[in-house]
Amino acid sequence: MLLVDIGNTSLKAQWWQSGSLQSSAAINISSGWDNIFSAYLAHVVASECYYACVPGSLAENKFHRCLDDKVMSLNRHKLASPKRGNGVVSAYPEAQRLGVDRWLALLGGASVTNQDAIIVDAGSAITVDLLRKDGQHLGGAILPGFNTSITRFREILSVADFNHAEISENELPGCSTESCIHINYDSGDSNYLDRLIERWFGLLSSNAVLVVSGGDAGRVIKHPDHDYQIIPDLVFRGMRRQLELGNENIF
Repeated sequence: MLLVDIGNTSLKAQWWQSGSLQSSAAINISSGWDNIFSAYLAHVVASECYYACVPGSLAENKFHRCLDDKVMSLNRHKLASPKRGNGVVSAYPEAQRLGVDRWLALLGGASVTNQDAIIVDAGSAITVDLLRKDGQHLGGAILPGFNTSITRFREILSVADFNHAEISENELPGCSTESCIHINYDSGDSNYLDRLIERWFGLLSSNAVLVVSGGDAGRVIKHPDHDYQIIPDLVFRGMRRQLELGNENIF
């Protein structure tokens, strides 16, 4: 089985066979990334592929061409964000508008802790999501990454309406893309994320944990009153949780 997470700046893959991880790859999405991915696929033997794609059709079409070029007779399954599943309930009224990467991170978070949690994915965009231990998602925030300009951030969130009235300095977690976006602060304020997390810990139980993933996970500040976990493969853990609970024999 091949699992693939296509993000805004990188493509990550895991190949599983007989319940064991056989190999993995992390490829920057830049010129020639499809050739690198094709070379990786040359060593993969699988009949099923489950994938999540955030950037849109251009990257997704390249991904499919890579599979086609390797003559891989894979059954391909694109993952999406449901309203509820595997013990987690989305806070979004329009559940499909929650990015699939955030949904899978929620599932991954639920798999690594049985406490309330703040789940942070620190990539080219930083997402923050609150998850109660009963599986209820409380919404979250989307911020530019530590090294992401506002121009690039707008490109990443091209589906968002940046003129929407809900885009403001939100005190509470947002339950739509626009109400999650935080851009009305000084881009040089490196402590904004830290203050946001500290404030939102107040919405959760006192033993809530901070679960962090993404390429800049190490830059997310620890909060001494709360357990702190860095889980590099959080999205893949979410994929596996979704697939294992949907079909216990899938791995």
